[in-house]
Amino acid sequence: MPHRTLGLGTRAAFAAVVCLPLLLLAAPVASALDVYAAGDIAQCPGAAADSGAARTARLIPDGASVLVLGDSTYPFADRATIKACYEPTWGRFRAHTYAAPGNHDYARGSPRDFLAYFGERNAGHTWFRAPLGDWWVIALDSDVAGEALAEQEHWLDGELKAIAGDGRCIVAIWHHALFSTGLHRGDGARMQPAWRALDAAGADLVLSGHEHFYESFEPRDADGNENGGGIREFVVGTGGARLVDFSMSSQHRAYARVHGVLELKLEADRYEYGFKTVDGDVLDRGAATCRRAARAPAGR
Repeated sequence: MPHRTLGLGTRAAFAAVVCLPLLLLAAPVASALDVYAAGDIAQCPGAAADSGAARTARLIPDGASVLVLGDSTYPFADRATIKACYEPTWGRFRAHTYAAPGNHDYARGSPRDFLAYFGERNAGHTWFRAPLGDWWVIALDSDVAGEALAEQEHWLDGELKAIAGDGRCIVAIWHHALFSTGLHRGDGARMQPAWRALDAAGADLVLSGHEHFYESFEPRDADGNENGGGIREFVVGTGGARLVDFSMSSQHRAYARVHGVLELKLEADRYEYGFKTVDGDVLDRGAATCRRAARAPAGR
């Protein structure tokens, strides 16, 4: 049976928008965008239709925006495996997918096939910034090191300066979690400078995979201090690949070993979240106001 430590109720309904027929121009109403996220997805020892990825794909409605948190396909994301395992399951979301690479997305040491499939937004790199509704999504590559890592960090600093003060909330995605309590704890240490830069810019969310379970943490700084501000991290390595039931501590807010996807509702100044499982449960629900929204210039 799946192991889980936290489950909360069903999602609250949103208020309906009331139209005033006598007004020629209605006041603008903030739109909400439904987004679904997971990593460690397509592993098909048998038929793709019988895989964990097929079950998690059924949790996502057609037309929804999707964040892939690395390791899209196992054992490696070469062209043949993507076609056989990812395309029949999560492939139907491709037009609305924002993907960060994981270690298994490097086939024979190269992300070439991963970029050929997902790379419309990447412009030749494994990192990018793109609008996601009223938010920015920033995808980073947690596999790079040395000069490539320095190049990515320099790029990130420039991108954050370019959007400073615009008031749009930020969600960042990469594969190796900076904070986790499983077998791969510490694998994401190289992402600490990126976390620090994102935190200084007022980002709200970092989503990662790599650990094959689900956990979440209270907002924290790059050193792990819960200081009343900081970024909230979700580890969602539950997209369909083999699960691993192992956690070394209870420092997380929530932990679960079950396939599922993180469901986000992103509004211009706030977000809601819940972990939606293949068993029909919604675990670890919550909501918060964006930090950057308070910095928005008047009239945004």
